[in-house]
Amino acid sequence: MASISDFINSYFLWRDPMIVGAVSGAICGFLGVYVVLRRIIFVSAALTQISSVGVAFAFYLQSVAIWGLFGILIDPFSISLILTSLAALFFALNRNFFPISQEGVIGFAFIIASGAVVIIGDRITKGAHDIADILFGSAVVVDPKDVYIVPLIALIVFIIHLVFFKDFIFISFDPETASLFKYPLRILNTILLVSIGIVVSVTTRALGALPVFGLIALPPLTALFFTENLKLVFILSVVFGVLSAVLGYFFSFIISLPTGATIATLATLFFLLGLCWRGVKSIF
Repeated sequence: MASISDFINSYFLWRDPMIVGAVSGAICGFLGVYVVLRRIIFVSAALTQISSVGVAFAFYLQSVAIWGLFGILIDPFSISLILTSLAALFFALNRNFFPISQEGVIGFAFIIASGAVVIIGDRITKGAHDIADILFGSAVVVDPKDVYIVPLIALIVFIIHLVFFKDFIFISFDPETASLFKYPLRILNTILLVSIGIVVSVTTRALGALPVFGLIALPPLTALFFTENLKLVFILSVVFGVLSAVLGYFFSFIISLPTGATIATLATLFFLLGLCWRGVKSIF
């Protein structure tokens, strides 16, 4: 078990993971409000698993001897981004011709993706540790590229959502009226879901599937326990997302715990705190 002084003296070790974690917590918390209020939490779960499949598949291709020198050209980030974006685009489209509901399609995608990660990971020996990091997050470091990629993607997505904020709110919570006013529902829904898919892909590559799903689902649910003001919900969700990521990494460093699981646990503790607060308010 490390002390706080050890943590401070190891600044060069935790600086980059802390930056990536804080930015990921902020953008996941922000986008998670749409995910929760639109009741598409399972979509985010499916997207995190599909992103993991992309990274695992890239590692598998790199390990196959037949690819030879071309293996170094296979980028896990790119494959993950492409697969997740395509999946988000697929979920955004109306699929009325399916014999099962959209929820069934999403559930099917989640199960297939989860199984594929395990199967592909089992076929890899060289990248076995990397596959574990994809699922649960690395406890020590992040890829140096992620320090630049994650904040850049988060900034771009935030600007897009700032520009279309009122439109996204309108189509999310009153789609019938938005349709009467001739809003391009399909285009806006596609932009919204693809932006979520891109963020999921980038943050999953950096932190792992488990913490990303926790940061998308739990902070907005926690924020809704404290207020019903939509703007405050967005702000509080970002705050809880950042705190979950930063404190999660801090405690994982101090107590030597898996980072991803610790981040998810901190997000859960904040959720339970919000639940208790809601219960106290209902009494008084």
